[in-house]
Parts: sequence; C-alpha cells; structure tokens
Amino acid sequence: MSQTIVSKELQNELESALAPINRRRFMSLGAHSALVLGLGTLVSACSRHPAGELPAGDVLTASQVAFFTHFSRILLPTDGTSMTPLEQVPVVANLDHLFAMMDEKVRSDLGMVIDVFEHAPLVTGWHFSRFSRLSPTDAVAYIDAWQSGHPMQQGIVTILKKLVYASYWREESTWAPLGFDGPVSEKWGLPSLGEAPLPTPANLTQAKKV
Repeated sequence: MSQTIVSKELQNELESALAPINRRRFMSLGAHSALVLGLGTLVSACSRHPAGELPAGDVLTASQVAFFTHFSRILLPTDGTSMTPLEQVPVVANLDHLFAMMDEKVRSDLGMVIDVFEHAPLVTGWHFSRFSRLSPTDAVAYIDAWQSGHPMQQGIVTILKKLVYASYWREESTWAPLGFDGPVSEKWGLPSLGEAPLPTPANLTQAKKV
C-alpha cells in the first residue's frame, strides 16, 4: 500500500524550489532556451521519440512518461542490490497521480523544467541527444554536471530528483530492505498535529512558566 505524498507541505516545498526558476528568469535564458527547445522539436520531427513506446498518463504526457522512466532508472539502479526492484514499484504512476494533485501553475512550471532538462543535452556536453536517449553512463555524467553547475541547473535537477525519490519511497514495499517498518506515529497511534506554526517568543515564555 502506498502512502499519500501529496500534501500542503510538499506543495509548498515545490513552490519554494521553483521560485528561483520562475517564468521571467526562465525566459531570460533567451537564445539558449530557444535553441534547446528548438533543436528538441527538430529531433522529434526527424526521429522516433522514445515515448512512442510508452502511453501517456492521466496527466503526464507521453514524452514526460518517457523522461521519468529513464530518469528513475538512472537514479534508482536497483539491479544487484537489496532494494525493491524498480520494475515492481509504480514510480511513474505515482508521479502521474502527484502531478494530477498539483496546482495548475506548479504543474505548468514543472513541465517547462522537464522540457529544458530533457532537451539540453542536444546542445550541452556534445551529447547530441535528448536525455531520455542517453546511455546510463552519459546520463549519470549529465546529471552530475547539472548538480555542480549553475544555481538554476542545481535547482532543476534537485526538484526532479525529489519527485522521483518521493514516488519510489512512498511505497511500503521499498521499506523492508532498509529495515524500516513504517512511521512511528502510526505504530504508536500518535495524533497528527498537522503543520504546526513555529514557536514564538510569547509561546516559549508561556511554556517555561508551565
């Protein structure tokens, strides 16, 4: 059984992470962004897209499904490990559900982020390929380059990683190999306090008196 990962807290995290990558700054990339997306369109027109083998989700497009399928395989190389095999975990389906529950603006901004990350290898690193066509070795090198690159690149790859990791580890079937048997709040019957506000000086003073 999977755990609900769509919460106000997660929504706030995504919005905060996307804030530095808003549309104005994104479009300020100017010619670079146009070149990346333009070449992506040209390649799509000249060759068969890997998404042609994968159906679209309820919200995710076929190209986004292809992207996340490849991205999750690179981030979660479970073969030969004690981790639950990636093929047994509905990562892409969980992502599709997560996107469906997002605000429209957040979903739109994430779609823009995915497009740039997917097509940037066409003009960076001399890969001449979209991300979802890169070999595992090249894909790892590409991700590492973004992780140590411009702050905007770091922000983009961090957001994408968070989405995939959350969609994998939300499944209870992935917990046993780590020796994790579930949240203690559920085992001990602790009530949820929701998103409690940060303590204020007044609250701290009152607590000391008690």
